[in-house]
Amino acid sequence: MIFERLNVGFLRRYYRLMNWYAWRGGAKTAVTMQDTAISSPEGSIPLRIYRVESEQAERLIVYFHGGGWVLGDLETHRPFCEQLCASTRSMVVAVDYRLAPGHPFPAAVQDCQAATRWALENSAALHAAGLPVFVAGDSAGGNLAAVVAKSVGSLAGQILIYPVTAHYSLELPSYAENASGYGLTRNLMIWFWDTYLRGSTAGAPSVRELSTPLDWESAGELPPALVLTAEFDPLRDEGIRFSELLSASGTPCRHRLFNGALHGFLCSEGLSRHHLEGMLEMIDWLDSITLR
Repeated sequence: MIFERLNVGFLRRYYRLMNWYAWRGGAKTAVTMQDTAISSPEGSIPLRIYRVESEQAERLIVYFHGGGWVLGDLETHRPFCEQLCASTRSMVVAVDYRLAPGHPFPAAVQDCQAATRWALENSAALHAAGLPVFVAGDSAGGNLAAVVAKSVGSLAGQILIYPVTAHYSLELPSYAENASGYGLTRNLMIWFWDTYLRGSTAGAPSVRELSTPLDWESAGELPPALVLTAEFDPLRDEGIRFSELLSASGTPCRHRLFNGALHGFLCSEGLSRHHLEGMLEMIDWLDSITLR
């Protein structure tokens, strides 16, 4: 596979450049940033805290970036996190979790769990005492958000943006319909999964519990969820099926399919029509949870 012959460092630089190019000249936001780090049993976890200037946040969102557990960092998703912070009137804590192949599964899960617990335990120090705490993420970050929502308590909700929820999902129609030509490809997802789970057995119960939410026997007693999916995306159907599993398990879930959209429309396309519609959907859902 071509991706196995490419240098991961090159791919990471390309992903950062791609996101920078998409957001060049984007709208400015009145947002401040603070870089910090927390300690965990596995080492230091870098965080970036976004705050709206001269305005009290209405909620706190712990955010996990996408990139197939291999790509992405605080910079690739900086423009989106700024928009998320300003548009939703939220404090955003972005997590720079460890990446495969240097740190395969379950390193990313461990870092995201630790960062979320830290945010819950230190809300007063963050000047967010009493605010509802959400987790959110796109693509692989949506996968991590779903796993954290099940394994960490006291969360107000979860936002899953075109999430990875099943290992490969090759039997689903969206994997065949959108195998190539729409950015994220079938082969790239296979490479991401193989790189992330290297050294682990995909079918093992302990691995499935922390990596493939669609395999959960039940998704009940979880915080309310918003699931956003894109029409031209290999991950479309697994996102839809996970939203159905949540609803069938009794977890309040709102799902919206963005017709005509590609994977990455919210975080990697700049201020596109689909991005703006997605932001409005998140604002409406967040307000429905926190203002009811």
